[in-house]
Amino acid sequence: MTNESSAPVFFSRALYQSIVDHAHSVHPEECCGLVASDQTGTPVRVIPMTNILHSPVRYQMDPVEQFSVGKSLRLEGMSLWGIYHSHPISEPYPSVVDINLAYYPDVFYLLTSPVTTPPSLRIFQIKDSKVTEFPLILKEVD
Repeated sequence: MTNESSAPVFFSRALYQSIVDHAHSVHPEECCGLVASDQTGTPVRVIPMTNILHSPVRYQMDPVEQFSVGKSLRLEGMSLWGIYHSHPISEPYPSVVDINLAYYPDVFYLLTSPVTTPPSLRIFQIKDSKVTEFPLILKEVD
């Protein structure tokens, strides 16, 4: 279920391009990664992760990478803002599996599909199996 009255989320074109580039680089597998925010809560960094499943329909981040990145972000005073992945052959909307594995209710989930032109990027929060989409507004300057 989508809630169109949600407040828009601003996201830089550079971060968008990083996610899209990552999706293209591993296509037809799903890409996955993290988005970090600074102390103001502004997303400032995309961190590509390894999909250890190497699958076109599922992803699982490398746990060693994930632990290392989490530690580095904390040391830099940054926070986990979002988790992204791609749907290489379908629309970028959370699947039942995505919803069931959404363990972080306070972060954004970003989904892209490299098969659309231009590549789409959609943003959601998933809390208690409820999917809420937020309007995504790309901005030029970080």
